[in-house]
Amino acid sequence: MADTRERILEVALDLFGDRGYAGTSIADISAQLGISKAALYYHFASKGEILQALLSAPLERYRHLADTAADRAAPDLLGAILDATTEMHAVSRLLGDDPSVRRAMRETIRPQSHEINEALTAALAGGDPTPRARAAYAAIKNGALAHIEATGEPPSPAVRAELIAAARAALGP
Repeated sequence: MADTRERILEVALDLFGDRGYAGTSIADISAQLGISKAALYYHFASKGEILQALLSAPLERYRHLADTAADRAAPDLLGAILDATTEMHAVSRLLGDDPSVRRAMRETIRPQSHEINEALTAALAGGDPTPRARAAYAAIKNGALAHIEATGEPPSPAVRAELIAAARAALGP
């Protein structure tokens, strides 16, 4: 049963990416999977619930980082943020590229994301968020995403080290 749920999420993510959230129906997802709509509804009550499930995994990963950030040194935290960003790249593209997704999730995800981003930025600053900590956070996340977009590959160990060094430089001494 978990395999079916995961397959639904994979197919939905692909279809949302290809056709957009608004342009993809439950019928499209079930047809691509070769299952009935009733079988799909057994796992998810709505297309919105599928979207919520797609977004919850990366959000939970970042929440865990935020909850444990105080126990990490800045380089380790930057590396963990880079790794989480790399893992959530496909969902990030969906969020960033589809206005209907942003609209659908504005109320749910944005406040949680803001809270998590502030906690991670504060941890990087060693207290209250600073402009340098915000720059470091942006450098690590956007640097990872830019690398993946440019190459189609996750950062290699050498690129990962360069991104962490750039973000550490933004933090300053």
